[in-house]
Amino acid sequence: MASDTTQCCPPQTKPSKPNVPHPPAESTGYELKGRYEAVGSYDKVYTVGPEGAKHALVVVYDIFGFWETTLRGQDILATNLGTTKIYVPDVFRGHPFPKERDGDKDELKKFFGGTAKLDDRLPEVVEFAKGLKKEYETVSLMGYCWGGKLALMALASDKVFCCGAVVHPAMIAREDGDNLSVPLGFYPSMDEPKDVVRKIHEAMQGKSFREKCGYHLYDTVHHGWAAARADLKDPENKKQYEDVYRRLGEYFTHHLAAILVSQVNHRAGSSQTNA
Repeated sequence: MASDTTQCCPPQTKPSKPNVPHPPAESTGYELKGRYEAVGSYDKVYTVGPEGAKHALVVVYDIFGFWETTLRGQDILATNLGTTKIYVPDVFRGHPFPKERDGDKDELKKFFGGTAKLDDRLPEVVEFAKGLKKEYETVSLMGYCWGGKLALMALASDKVFCCGAVVHPAMIAREDGDNLSVPLGFYPSMDEPKDVVRKIHEAMQGKSFREKCGYHLYDTVHHGWAAARADLKDPENKKQYEDVYRRLGEYFTHHLAAILVSQVNHRAGSSQTNA
């Protein structure tokens, strides 16, 4: 069954307000390690990571756009990855969903029909990645919430990305796993529909690249715990926030290492053939 792409953040399954999403995080004054620059067709892209990196990671944020806790996660991930430069394009082009309208279903529906229309934003992200592929050996993809759904669509329809990951993705559907064409790191929260999470994980296990996939169910934290809805004052949220960025670092590092080994073996085979 296809997902409803007019519904985004699922309500909390607990604790205090079970019928509404967890609220977005307040700013703590965290000083970002990266910078904003114009890249490709985007006037504003948050970038962090080493110059001269061989790999690029495109990250698609959630409905709140450039949020402190989301970008803080990229700073952590860039440190964990080392040889990868992270790009977070402003896919909403300065018009993210307003925090004060959070939970307003009518406004959210309008947002998804315009600024956040997946069918419009998806080709833009793919084209952006194609531009990066001219500079980097590999380009991978990651998304949160709404961006997670976009990532799942991209990983099904295009081979631009060598692999991808989604963290508490929204609007997931059973076919998202069936349609995967490259390895996936899948990190849902307690709030995503459990039957769909199970089906996607089962589909990943049936893929020829299953050994290159990653999976962990974060069943103690809410949807959004790793991005704009992160509550880093909460000990469990902070613990799992740190854990998922460690896990993402391991997943992408492992996958890139496997690609390097494959390239070396391919070159060795070609040399023997030509000898």
